[in-house]
Amino acid sequence: MKMMMIGLGLIGGSMALALRGYPDAELYAVDRDDFTRFEALNRGAVLAAWKDAQEAPLETMDVVVLCLHPGAAADFVRAQARRLKPGALLTDVCGVKRPLHEAVMALEDRPFVYLGGHPMAGRERGGFANATADLFRGSHYILTPDDTVPQEAVHLMERLVQYMGCCDIVYTDPQAHDARIAYTSQLMHVIALALCEQRLLFDSYGFEGGSFRGATRVAALEPDLWTELFWANRDTLAELTDELIGRLREYSELLRAGDRDALFARLTASSDRKKAFDRLRSDAPSQTPLFK
Repeated sequence: MKMMMIGLGLIGGSMALALRGYPDAELYAVDRDDFTRFEALNRGAVLAAWKDAQEAPLETMDVVVLCLHPGAAADFVRAQARRLKPGALLTDVCGVKRPLHEAVMALEDRPFVYLGGHPMAGRERGGFANATADLFRGSHYILTPDDTVPQEAVHLMERLVQYMGCCDIVYTDPQAHDARIAYTSQLMHVIALALCEQRLLFDSYGFEGGSFRGATRVAALEPDLWTELFWANRDTLAELTDELIGRLREYSELLRAGDRDALFARLTASSDRKKAFDRLRSDAPSQTPLFK
């Protein structure tokens, strides 16, 4: 099986490293950065790498993984999709699914199989220099198959994901994916950014503990990527941000009202919701481990 990563940043590079040794797999890559290609070859992540997709032998690949920003992934499909061989599997790791999904659906008589994916793993620092083979260990992997995706393609992704060290697969559709990710990922970045914009940030060095570091960790983001992710999901993210503002305002009112019992009741109710969520996670059908 020949597999090509289009992009060797943190996720694409980590996937290549994690899939080393997969039975009968030959790993290749495209990345425009000369040093990244050199390092990927030096670390044994891939057998060969090209600077441009036009130069790469896409026609011979059984699996192509788009490890690009959503807009660039959609552009790749519009420019290169006809070069994929019939039956080849095209997948991706985009943080929002709709731009690429719409680009794929717009193609008539496409020869390849498209199965959207999103590993729920990452680090604050991107690039191949920060890629590791164990990045996905214990992480969820989201897949967005529709009724055009044959079962053998789904099973292949299951085997690859298991080999990478993920704990399970969550199945959904592109629209539901983007709505949930707006809450679990993008809103968390909004919160982290807002905390780092507050006036006490630079006066608080030495006073920060694990809760502060955890809450602000993802604020050290890549602005170009996260502008694109926010913008592609802006309506849902704006609604969730408005809801959060309302919740925060309620806490402010509780603190100013002088009613300690009411504050205690609110903290208890919110804490109980979190504890119930933690108990339910392992029992939810979408979280049931596939791998025995």
